[in-house]
Order: sequence, then C-alpha cells, then structure tokens
Amino acid sequence: MLSRLDIHDLAPLGDGIHRAGRERIYVERTLPGDVVEAQIQKPSGGIVRANAVRIIESSPHRVKAPCPHYDVCGGCTLQHASEEFYRAWKVESVRTALSRQNLEPAIWRDPIFLPEGKRRRATFAAFKKKNVVTLGYFRRRSHNVTDISACLIADPAVMEMRKKLAGALTPILSDGKPADIFIQMVGTQFDLAITGAVGRKDRPDLTVYEAAAELAHTLGIARVSWRSKDYNEAEVLVEVQPFIARFGILDVPLPPLAFLQPTKAGEDALTAAVMAALPERGTFADLFSGCGTFSGAMLARGPVDAFDSVDPAVRALDKAKGPHPLRAERRDLGRQPLDADETKRFDAIVFDPPRAGAEEQAKALAASAVPRLVGVSCNPVTFARDARLLVEGGYKLDSVQVVDQFTWSHHVELVAAFSR
Repeated sequence: MLSRLDIHDLAPLGDGIHRAGRERIYVERTLPGDVVEAQIQKPSGGIVRANAVRIIESSPHRVKAPCPHYDVCGGCTLQHASEEFYRAWKVESVRTALSRQNLEPAIWRDPIFLPEGKRRRATFAAFKKKNVVTLGYFRRRSHNVTDISACLIADPAVMEMRKKLAGALTPILSDGKPADIFIQMVGTQFDLAITGAVGRKDRPDLTVYEAAAELAHTLGIARVSWRSKDYNEAEVLVEVQPFIARFGILDVPLPPLAFLQPTKAGEDALTAAVMAALPERGTFADLFSGCGTFSGAMLARGPVDAFDSVDPAVRALDKAKGPHPLRAERRDLGRQPLDADETKRFDAIVFDPPRAGAEEQAKALAASAVPRLVGVSCNPVTFARDARLLVEGGYKLDSVQVVDQFTWSHHVELVAAFSR
C-alpha cells in the first residue's frame, strides 16, 4: 500500500522527514517541500522509514542529479539538492548541533566548500564470478555490486586505476566471494589494500603473491596489502617503494590502510584553520594524531607530543620524526585521557577524535589550565557535546569554521578554537 507523504525537514543523515504529530517517517533522497508517494516499511529499532516510489510535487530545492549512476549507486546522498540549499543545510547542521547545547561561538568564520572530483581514496566492492571481476559500489538498499564506470567525487586518477584493476585482480580474488578494494593516492603514488578472501584457500598463496607483484609493477602501485576482515592489521604482499605522505616538515611512511583526509585540498584547509588558531611559538599536544596530519605542521612552531591508539600510525610517526622534537605515544584517550597534570606543559592542544567524539578527554581538558584548545571534528553532534563540557569547565568558544570536503554527502567537518 502506498501513502502520500509531505516532506517537512531534512534529518542529520540527509533523509527527508515526514511529520505527523509525534510520528516521524524518514524517506531517503527527498527534500523539504517534496510530496511523494511512498511505501512505508515495517519499523526497525523504533524508526519508521519509507521508500519514495514517485514524486508527486517537487521541492523548490530539487535539481537533477548530475551523476548517471545516482539512481542505483549507494554512495552520494544529496546530489538531488540545489547547491544553495545543500550549502546552507550543512552550515545549519553545525549551528543546530551547537544551539542544542546552548553554545554560540564568538565568531563564525566563512565556511569552506571544496569541489567534487578530488577524493584521493575510495573503497570499491569486488566480486569474482567465472574469472570475471566486477569492481564498483553496492547498489542502493542491496548487497549486489554494480559496475561504476565513472564517479564524480573521486579523483579521475583513482577511477583510471580502478579501471585497470578489474582484470589484474582476477588471479588474486577467490571465486564467488566478496572483497573490498581500497585505493589510496598520495601525489602520484598509489596504495592498494584488499579485504576478504583471496587465493584458493581464502588467504594468500604463491599464486596470490606472484599476481600481486605483477599487478604492482605493471600498474605502478607502490604497495599491495591484504587482510581477511575489517579491523585486522594488514599484511604487505608486495612493496615496490615506501608509500610516503608529506605533513608539514615530516615525510611519513604510511602504513597500509592509513587514515588520510579524503582530499588534499581538505587536508590543507583543515591544517590552515588549525594553525591559524595556534600561537606562533609554544609546546603542543596533538590528540588523536593519526599519522601526523597536524603534528607535522605544528612542529614548525615548537615541540609536539602526539597521541593515538592505532599502533601502526604511531610507529610510522615515530619513524618519521628524525631530529625533530616530536614524541609519539600509543594511548587510548577514551580510556586513559591526558589529565590536568599531564597537560600543564602545553601552550596549546589540538584534538581530532573519530566520529564518536572525545567525551572522556574533554572532561579532563575541562579541568586543565591549557590556554588554547583547537578542536577538529567530523561529527557536529558529538563535537557540541564535548564543547559543552569545555565551556562548563571555563573555556570560551572563540570561533567555528565549517569545512566541507565530503561533497554531496551528509558528512561535514569543522575547526573550533577555545581559550581560557
């Protein structure tokens, strides 16, 4: 049975919301002002969703999606929104998250919106059947892989490499079993990591090692790695040359599957915003440092202590430090946050946690006397929660800047400055 639904609002994940009294129905790829005919699904986890079958009346904010794969691809979620609406909604999502915590920065810095076509990393779903590899994205609401010949958000060089990979992966992947293919690009270097079954026995054998070496040399890939499941540490199958990223004054040999900002332009924008908020000289801490995206730039202004829970990232950063005054330490800041005594030596601290935020570390920082804090976040809701703790501890929220490098998605980043 189909129902007529008016879309009144947009949820934080980009779904349209139909409101009827207290009831909310979430309808993907709709916008405020749309009137749709939809199939309402059975509630799951207390949430009611619906699939739009037909648009009866279009929102004034609706445009034709520019990607030819938009109707089948499970990737971008907001290509159907006008640029004006899209940008305003992203900024408003940050404002709303802060206002719900009764927070308002002294300064809203101009938002930065970066163009599409610059993503330097992508994960493709792969499936081999009868010696033919399909390499693409999952179809919407499906576990089936659809071949994607073009992607508007990915760097063209990444898509060109993906095109070459399909045939080269044939002797590596296991028949009839899915795998993920992660491609990452730094400058002109490529790194490849395979997650899933490979070889005849679902793990590397001589044929896999030989094929990986052939693939790396033929396609000009710096390194090929493998792991059986997500969150396992990857095993290097072949390394033709070190895969190195430049962060400020550091050349960091990245481990397999290392986290990088999705675009170089985004990395540069975030780093510039962080550095603008820091003093010209001092002693600094970089919390949730990863491989040193901010640490490398901060070193130009003084000694840096970097902390992260991911051992390969910490090892890479420690290896890269050379003669520079950098100390890298493996530490789970959720379970063992830096306390007030440990922070006394720092003139400023930068924190860039994962999407879950840094609640325990924020509580500890709120009790500290560090004169300057700079927060970077990819989740306005958890950031606002943590910022509330800092403000309640005596910090002032000086500024917030929105940075959008996740074009056509609901994701948005920000950089915020705090002072005592």
